[in-house]
Amino acid sequence: GECDGFVIKLLPDGSSITNGSYIGQTDYDQAFFVEIDRNDNVFLLGQSKGGLFPVTPGVYSNGNSSNFIIKLNPNLDANLASTRFGNGSSDIHISPSAFLVDVCGNVYVSGWGANILQGVPLSGMPVTQNSAFQANPPNGFDFYLIVLERELMSLLYGSYLGGASAQEHVDGGTSRFDKNGIVYQSVCGGCGGFSDFPTTAGAWSSQNLSTNCNNLIFKFDLDVIPLADFSVDQTQGCRDFTVTFSNGSDSSSTYLWDFGNGDTSSIIFNPVITYSDTGVFEIYLYVTDSICLLTDTAILTITVEDSIHIDLIDTVSICTADSLIFNPLISGSANSFIWSTNPLFSDTLNTTTSIPDLILYAPLPGTYYFQASNPFCSEYDSVVIEILGASLDLIAEDSVCAGDLIAVIANNSNPQINFSYTWEPDSIIPIQDTSNSIIVQPLVSQYVYVNGTSANGCVAEDSLFLTVSFIDSLSVIASASETLVAPGTSVVLFGQPSGLPIYNWTPTDPLSDPSMQQTNAYMEQSTIFTLSVSDEICTRSDTVEVKVYEIICDDPYVFIPNAFSPNGDNENDILYVRGIWIEKMIFRVFDRWGEMVFESNDPAIGWDGTFRGKKLDPDVYDFYLDVTCIGGLESIIKGNVTLMK
Repeated sequence: GECDGFVIKLLPDGSSITNGSYIGQTDYDQAFFVEIDRNDNVFLLGQSKGGLFPVTPGVYSNGNSSNFIIKLNPNLDANLASTRFGNGSSDIHISPSAFLVDVCGNVYVSGWGANILQGVPLSGMPVTQNSAFQANPPNGFDFYLIVLERELMSLLYGSYLGGASAQEHVDGGTSRFDKNGIVYQSVCGGCGGFSDFPTTAGAWSSQNLSTNCNNLIFKFDLDVIPLADFSVDQTQGCRDFTVTFSNGSDSSSTYLWDFGNGDTSSIIFNPVITYSDTGVFEIYLYVTDSICLLTDTAILTITVEDSIHIDLIDTVSICTADSLIFNPLISGSANSFIWSTNPLFSDTLNTTTSIPDLILYAPLPGTYYFQASNPFCSEYDSVVIEILGASLDLIAEDSVCAGDLIAVIANNSNPQINFSYTWEPDSIIPIQDTSNSIIVQPLVSQYVYVNGTSANGCVAEDSLFLTVSFIDSLSVIASASETLVAPGTSVVLFGQPSGLPIYNWTPTDPLSDPSMQQTNAYMEQSTIFTLSVSDEICTRSDTVEVKVYEIICDDPYVFIPNAFSPNGDNENDILYVRGIWIEKMIFRVFDRWGEMVFESNDPAIGWDGTFRGKKLDPDVYDFYLDVTCIGGLESIIKGNVTLMK
């Protein structure tokens, strides 16, 4: 015919051709792209004018269309499957711009119609009505996306993509798919000065500011690869602990729950499970799509502790405000105990929360509330104190930081007696008040005094010693020996200042000892560590973040820009190989005639656009990168880059 496509396979060193084949019929034929699958079968995308390209039995096809896909065996001597797709016209009607065979053999094509190469507006292309982004061509000068099931058996997706007025096309741009079926395109759009190509909220620019065509970039996810995702309303609690699961996976896929307690389910999409036993349970969700039969897994951990029970006396009656001691009986796994004067526990009466006992000196009548808890659950009880007579009891946070404003409250043991209060010393009281509460601001450890007098001559007094400490917030510094590491790396966390009795690092899971000033952290995921220091009175804190990156010896961790402009403006003048895990590399650049114009084995040495001391003309150049990353991972990356003015 007029011309034919071809495909050849070379030895790894390029010294000779091992296999080769022509591709075409009796008219005009052109092969645009070549891809391979996991079994090294060879796929070609192209055009075959006349609509005579062979269609093998059992595949999806569209009449006498001029676009073809063919799957050849690794030796290039057998047609395993081939088809025609398009609008049924035997003339050329789209120009392919991207091609992919994904991890399960599905075939992806991106192209555009009319405009430069074809004058007839694009229409009649196969679309998936229920899922297409645009089921109808906006104006016939548009992009078109199609996905065929592995072995070319059926249409998985078809959609137009464009504006109603502009004429989008590719006459010098970059179009790529990744292995998860996402297309990335840098194309010519907004032609005629229009701005009606669909843009997303927050786009860097949603308008075409040119009088004609302009650069247009879009990323389109076809959602073919399965994703397992779920969340729970709570992850920690005491038995019997009820958890509600929210399944974020595709409901059209098959799924299997493993709740970690011996129960499984593949029927309930959003299950509700009650855990009656204590322990740590790992929950798995397995999601398998119906097309690729690929399975994705999500995992989450549930912790269930033993329940808590409290035995506390109901009522205590005393004649005078003597000291009282409470010793509640606790069963279960409680490790934190709070006494309070209200059910909201907005104040704390006990100075040590690690034991349940409470000593009340000159207690006031009323109800006292007790809470026993662990990090996952709580139990509550209360006791009523009845007091005959009247006395004052000062309540405040008596161990404080210097300069803090502290509320001091004088509790009257007999609410039937109304006191007028006098507070001392004036030096720590910003505003005097005759009520039963005052705000003090002590700078040193000292007493605060109150005197209450009533209209009928009742007098009551009390005092409270305020222990004052000082830690400068600016002196508290959390740092790490490394803040950017690979998974499994051990880093050292450092705390300042030295000489304090309490150091506490959180979260504690990856730490060798969270209570030390300096501790080791075994890093499996990025974590923000919080250091709290205390002199047992004053507490201050600081944070440090350690980021963990998975070592991937490929995009985006090894990256080469697709364009640079060595024009001396100090912006994008040098083409570098970029990557945070690179140990060694060989980077070569070739011109369109195959001559090597640059070579480097050091990521710090890039190409400045010259060859033999002379600046090269703007053009598209091919590159070859052989890179070895940390851990011995290797990758070979090929592509092209545009040298711009």
